[in-house]
Amino acid sequence: MNTDEIEWIAADWGTSNLRCWAMSSGNEVLFRAESDQGMAAITSIDGDFEAALLELIRPWLRSGSRIPVSACGMVGAKQGWIEAPYLSAPCPPLTSQISAPSRSGNIDVRIHAGVKQLTPADVMRGEETQIAGLLATNPDFNGLVCLPGTHTKWVTVRENHIQTFRTYLTGELFKLVSEQSVLRLTTATEGWNESAFLEGIHSAFDAPESLLSNCFSLRAEALLNDLGEVDSRSRLSGYLIGQELSGALHRANPDEEITLIGSDSLAETYCTALKSLGWKASIFPGETAILAGLAAGRG
Repeated sequence: MNTDEIEWIAADWGTSNLRCWAMSSGNEVLFRAESDQGMAAITSIDGDFEAALLELIRPWLRSGSRIPVSACGMVGAKQGWIEAPYLSAPCPPLTSQISAPSRSGNIDVRIHAGVKQLTPADVMRGEETQIAGLLATNPDFNGLVCLPGTHTKWVTVRENHIQTFRTYLTGELFKLVSEQSVLRLTTATEGWNESAFLEGIHSAFDAPESLLSNCFSLRAEALLNDLGEVDSRSRLSGYLIGQELSGALHRANPDEEITLIGSDSLAETYCTALKSLGWKASIFPGETAILAGLAAGRG
């Protein structure tokens, strides 16, 4: 492995995983590495964030050289390496960072601040970096951004500022309901039926007040009408995401294109749902957003 061209290291440190990229002076990816040493894993053991980082990136380090590490995500939370105080929305993303204490002479770690919103109360750590990457790539961008995930963010971006945002517990709620409620008896753990999903999307978007009764009806349909487990799983997802979309788009301009930031099937699922409802939507790759944001945040 030739590490001579490594100029800096990008790190996206979430609750579940740590992802790192060795970057060139021109912000090109030279090497990638990933581990399951997210914040939750580290704080449950000994809290040694530096050791977890060094274990992953040690092959990239050079003796006698100190490499800058630009990090975002939960590593800057209260339970993280060191707390990086929130910026207050409305604000431009990535205008504040804090140096992390280090025992190693090989790394200089800077952690970017998240963003908070006082009313209604909300917070983000990591998503602001992706938005910074979107703006670095599209400096004239103004619009509505959706970042699908366990806790999906909907963010209004205007004049290079995060203006307002809301977080939806949709992904976590789907996991809880499908695995721990009565619906676990009739809902598959995997598999997909897009038609059943879209049926749930339209039903919940048109009548979000019926979400809870619609969810229970999945159990009743399985008992009375032989609703399949995959169909139940897909429709449950549609109900929950459809209810989210109904709330998130309540005051949105229907002529405005929604930008989804992500690189997995969930982003595709949201895109499919939005288009089925008549909204314009496009996907901006998640890794591109993270790396462009961290590059821009270095100054």
